[in-house]
Amino acid sequence: MMTVKNNIWIKQSFRLLDHELRRGELTIIFLAIVLAVATVFSLTGFSGQIKHAIVANSTNTIAADRVFRANAPADENIIKQAESLNLQIANKVYTDSMVFHGDNMLLSEIDAVSENYPLRGELSIKRSIDGKEEIVGGPNRGELWVERSLLSRLGVSIGDTVEIGVAPLKIAGVLVNVPDRSYRFLVAGPSIIMHVDDLPATELVKPGSRLWHAYLFAGEQDDIEDFEQWIKPQVNDTQRWYDAKRAQNRLSSTLDSAERFLSLASMLGIVLAAVAVAVASRRYGQRHQSVVAVFRALGATMSHVRKLYCLHWTLLSVISIAAGLLLGYGLLLLGANAIASYLSLDDSPLTFIPFVTAIVTGLICAVAFAIHPIKELIQTSPLSVIRGFKSNALPTFGGHQLIPLLALFVLLLMFSGDFVMSISLLVGGLLVSAILLIIGRVVMNAGRSVGTKAGQSWHLALANLKRRANENSVQLVSFTIAIKLLLLITVMKTSIIDEWQAQFPDDTPNQYLVNITQEQISPLKAFTEEYDIPHRGFYPVYRGRLTAINGEKTVSIDRDDEKQGEQSNTEKTDGEQESEGRRGMGRELGLTWQDNVPYQNEILEGSWWQQGDTTPQVSIESGVAERLAIKLGDELSFDLGGRTFSVPVTSIREVDWKTRQLNFIMVFNQAVFEDFPTTSISAWNVAPEKKDAFYDLIAQYPTISMIDFDVIMKQLNEMIEQVTIAIELILVLVVLAGSLVLIAQVQASMEERERELAILRTLGARGSLLRNSVLFEFVALGAIAGFMASVGMEIGVFILQTQTFEMDPTFHFSYWLVGILSGAAFVGTIGMLSCWRLLHLTSVTLIRRTM
Repeated sequence: MMTVKNNIWIKQSFRLLDHELRRGELTIIFLAIVLAVATVFSLTGFSGQIKHAIVANSTNTIAADRVFRANAPADENIIKQAESLNLQIANKVYTDSMVFHGDNMLLSEIDAVSENYPLRGELSIKRSIDGKEEIVGGPNRGELWVERSLLSRLGVSIGDTVEIGVAPLKIAGVLVNVPDRSYRFLVAGPSIIMHVDDLPATELVKPGSRLWHAYLFAGEQDDIEDFEQWIKPQVNDTQRWYDAKRAQNRLSSTLDSAERFLSLASMLGIVLAAVAVAVASRRYGQRHQSVVAVFRALGATMSHVRKLYCLHWTLLSVISIAAGLLLGYGLLLLGANAIASYLSLDDSPLTFIPFVTAIVTGLICAVAFAIHPIKELIQTSPLSVIRGFKSNALPTFGGHQLIPLLALFVLLLMFSGDFVMSISLLVGGLLVSAILLIIGRVVMNAGRSVGTKAGQSWHLALANLKRRANENSVQLVSFTIAIKLLLLITVMKTSIIDEWQAQFPDDTPNQYLVNITQEQISPLKAFTEEYDIPHRGFYPVYRGRLTAINGEKTVSIDRDDEKQGEQSNTEKTDGEQESEGRRGMGRELGLTWQDNVPYQNEILEGSWWQQGDTTPQVSIESGVAERLAIKLGDELSFDLGGRTFSVPVTSIREVDWKTRQLNFIMVFNQAVFEDFPTTSISAWNVAPEKKDAFYDLIAQYPTISMIDFDVIMKQLNEMIEQVTIAIELILVLVVLAGSLVLIAQVQASMEERERELAILRTLGARGSLLRNSVLFEFVALGAIAGFMASVGMEIGVFILQTQTFEMDPTFHFSYWLVGILSGAAFVGTIGMLSCWRLLHLTSVTLIRRTM
């Protein structure tokens, strides 16, 4: 008998849950927890899969999952270890060599590959110029695949035989796509792919030959990671081990920006979900005070009420978390299906991490953000029936708020993995909320005086804002934060995509010409004028080495990329990248002279020389100047082919290396190179319909090396398109989270509005007046929130652009109008829809509901 009596609270808890689920009393809190779990699950799972898929797809651009590169054949133990882990292995050897056909010859880059190349991505060719594109593996022995420009430059056709070294080989096709084309060192000429077993017959492999050996590995992720851990300690200074992100700075930068943005979107979605749970749980506690008061008045002990509501809340949380997981999984599948045509997620497994993260997040939200409202609910006195219940007063800061703040910090830390960033976001959010509360109160107080001069509806609406200043201030903060985060994520998405697309403006060069002699410049200029081909002129290029700064000999500090010869013309069009040495540069530099400041360069310090000035001078790029501690007036010494000279630094330039224009670290005036022989480099933008004429022109000058950048741009554009689609889908999920936060906050004020409408109806207020006043109140609240959100967004974007994404800061005043109008429209619409049923209730019904 005692056991039955002791367990009655369990039956009452289940009965209460069933009753309130049927009546819809738990809708808001249910949706809030479902929102938190679904948002976290979908964002974590989807962004995780997207990041995995993007990185996985990026392996196509190195033709493997990982690459081991060296200037000598790999040790047999490396191959044996890879085979023991069931990894696929492909071999590639590349070098520069002359290709002969009759009396014609052409310097080309030779890639000797095994038959299973590539392991990732697609190698495609055409068997004839107008033939169909065909996806293939490595070529057969005795056959070559060549770039189309080689045909015109060497005067050959598909099917002809050419000689590489002493080996005759047949041209069997024209290359269309080579997966790892964009990651190779500055090519000497058109690329040729041959079978690796034909390499000995060419007799190019001799002591002292400049050959690079690349071993490509692919396999299951766990096996690759095990192999990586095994091989990394063995990689010496003459070798390199890399994946797609470490292969080239441009792709790495794109992937890093994408991952940071997806992580940022996930974090903002979680913050919005936490806000929704906090709002809904506070409303839950207030709505159930009368129920607890009745329980207590009928003799229920506080222990009985505590157990009843703890079980009640636990059951609700479990149901909500389960529903949230189902909804989140549905959203994830929906997103994966929507992005399928752009980015396949089939090979991106859904790990247990999203499930665990979502459940933990749901539990944290359900407990941490509800513990104080539930505690106050349980402590409700039975005398509250007489004394009245607590109103929706503005919450004051106290010890009880430490738990939600700690929970929010844990959530931020869980997703950012950065302690300092999490603290900064939490403290910054508190400061912003406090400022918003103050501003909100000031604006609503000012609105009261404005309302006295407006019509009846506006007057009543603004009077209501003033009268409910405490509640409206809380709503205003919630609205502002939600709108701000939505604006922030939208603007950052736009900024990042615009920056990526800005890398390829309409005048982006797609053909680079190297080793142009002085006599060849005039006919090349005439060709560009005849065919209207944009270019930025012809830059004389000299190869030199920085040997001393102010008479102090420099120390050469080589960078890993430089040791391995992995410099990328796509980053710096003189074919070089800066070394990270503080004292000196670990390699030769591409030097040039110019009479005018180079295109898109900006003088930060000093001044540019006058044309014809005979005093030797040099201008240095600001990043290198900072790393090498070089300042204006310092004297730099250089060695060019055994001849040395010194020159003072007269200016420091800022160079945007992200552009595809011709840029140089060191630029001199002409007087420095009066007696030095030179060749020139030029960058052209050749339209597709002019390619044949362009190839015919280059065929007349076999000493000119041509670099086709079209393929590189195609690969990067595909990557950017994939990331863009991923970002847009993540944005949809964040917008959904923000929308439900606004709905939860509007619903939190429904009881107060019911009482107001009952009084106004009793006093004879017309329906149109009430409808308009409610609409105008929400519109005003939304507009104020939109304005403050726009200001907050601008500050947040500035910090993110400059500190996190390393972008140039920009302002987005057009989004201020979007913020204000969307805030007014959205909050007004949600408010009216939420109050629509109330506005159509009779006075008697309203009075009964508020009794």
